Amino acid sequence: MIFTFLLPLMVLALVGMMNSGDDLGDRTDIKAIVFVVPGVLAFAVVVAAYAHLATRIAVLRAEGVLKRIRTTPMDPRTYLFAHLVSNLITTMLACASTVLLGVVAFDVSPQADGAAALTLGLVLGIMCFASLGLALSSVISHADTAAPITHATYLPLALVSGVFDPTIDIPGWLEMLVSLFPVRALVEILTSAYDPMADGTLLGPSLVLTLWGIAAIAIALRTFKWVPTRK
Repeated sequence: MIFTFLLPLMVLALVGMMNSGDDLGDRTDIKAIVFVVPGVLAFAVVVAAYAHLATRIAVLRAEGVLKRIRTTPMDPRTYLFAHLVSNLITTMLACASTVLLGVVAFDVSPQADGAAALTLGLVLGIMCFASLGLALSSVISHADTAAPITHATYLPLALVSGVFDPTIDIPGWLEMLVSLFPVRALVEILTSAYDPMADGTLLGPSLVLTLWGIAAIAIALRTFKWVPTRK
């Protein structure tokens, strides 16, 4: 959990120092660091709400903890809900710390009129990626493969979605493909909260996050298992 909390901060500190004085392509009104902060903020949501939750639930299942909980007087749904609440708290702390580091270290903060976009992005992002984490946890059968599988599902998308490099230039076909995935959608919404020239058009990325979240919930409800798949 400590690593989940610290990872976005370390990434922001490193990437921020590398981009603090760079221009943002042909945008002369803004520095690249203004887009780096919301990108890493999106990364914080993915790492905490998705990767940490998927890995944790998969490990608990593989080690038989979820199975044993069902033999106790505690309602197993209560146990699972407690993990979801704990994960929500961890995610919110990671996000708040990332925003704060952006302000303190790089003098980058959301626009005065960006509160709605920031809230929308965090709410939809956390709900979407937590649902995806639960869904993914059901297909991980071994504790020692939980982390590698989880990280492999989002890091390539993060790299081409502008999470670490807002000036990344990718082919048009790949741009269209990436826009259909929730990582890019979350980056776009959170970036609009920081961009002084944002036009407030968030329907597209909001719809992407919502549809992925609904699909993930449906899959999780159908496939979630309390017992290990394999010994």
